[in-house]
Amino acid sequence: MQSNPTNPTAGGRRGSLALAGLGLVLGIAGVVGYFVLVIHFGAWLPGARNHALPSWLLIAVGLALSVLAVVRASRGRRLVSILLLVLNVAAAGAFANLIYVKFVVPEARGPAVGSPAADFALADQTGKVVRLGDFTGKPLLLVFYRGHW
Repeated sequence: MQSNPTNPTAGGRRGSLALAGLGLVLGIAGVVGYFVLVIHFGAWLPGARNHALPSWLLIAVGLALSVLAVVRASRGRRLVSILLLVLNVAAAGAFANLIYVKFVVPEARGPAVGSPAADFALADQTGKVVRLGDFTGKPLLLVFYRGHW
């Protein structure tokens, strides 16, 4: 469709669809980018999982472009721009649901700081059973690994 000086909406429709498409691409890129960052670079960027601000900024720009596309589309031809905006909002909502509702680790109450630990026994690297009580009064460093390998 060519831009026509007698019909200013002819080029505007294509422009608004391109703008809506770009908005959707940016929104999806923000969502996918978060997971790529966390999965592939999470070991080097441990705070990336809890701070999704760069992703939200990209998603916000995408949503703004989608809204702008709906505003710029001609009255009779807004349906596709609105559909792309709805898809963009749905992707942002699903992203928010995933990172703020579904995968939230609940707070776990543990023993108070300074309270004595319960005695337990575990095998060391040679198979000898060692009890926590064996180290009473001696300096000891316990390391607990959380998560999965």
